[in-house]
Amino acid sequence: MKVFWFCLFFIPFYSVQAAILSYNFDNIDSLSSQKTHFIIAEYQRLRSTHATVFNGFDLIFAKKLNTSNTLGIGIEYSYAPFHGDNGYNLYNLSFLPIFIDYRHYFFDHKKLNPFVMANVGYTFSDYEEEEDGKSASRHRIKEGGIYVGGAIGLRYKICKNLSPMLAVGFKGFHNTFNNLDVNPHGIVLRTGLSYNF
Repeated sequence: MKVFWFCLFFIPFYSVQAAILSYNFDNIDSLSSQKTHFIIAEYQRLRSTHATVFNGFDLIFAKKLNTSNTLGIGIEYSYAPFHGDNGYNLYNLSFLPIFIDYRHYFFDHKKLNPFVMANVGYTFSDYEEEEDGKSASRHRIKEGGIYVGGAIGLRYKICKNLSPMLAVGFKGFHNTFNNLDVNPHGIVLRTGLSYNF
């Protein structure tokens, strides 16, 4: 379990740091003739470790740092009608993460391009909580926590400005070292479109 938490926190933070440090200021002139800004819109489907399905949508505004690395800022909305966690029944769960998005593309000049990505940010959570079997205890909770995610995927350029993509990875909405906190996390499928401008 310690290895899981180490990977969950270290890999995304290290990836974002590596992206910032890899910015090639000498490469600005070669990028100036290209379209270096883009928008990514994605649908996400997370299956948590408690078998709850969360459906969500994100929008990311990003910029090329060089021919292989991009850095952006994103916002997501995810929802599930019910989630059982640590002896509590949770209803109408809404998560609104704001995050940094880092992506490394391995073959930017090819039509089919594999990539790795990492997200780090903060989640605003809103849900109703009741103790299992005690409906009178239901009350609304609004809280926040660290948002972390990572994935591997493929991007396919169908034209100069438009690229569909598909990725599989992990994600956690409210990461802490307290195993009693409400923290939906698990495997996530991401599919979307990238548009260069």
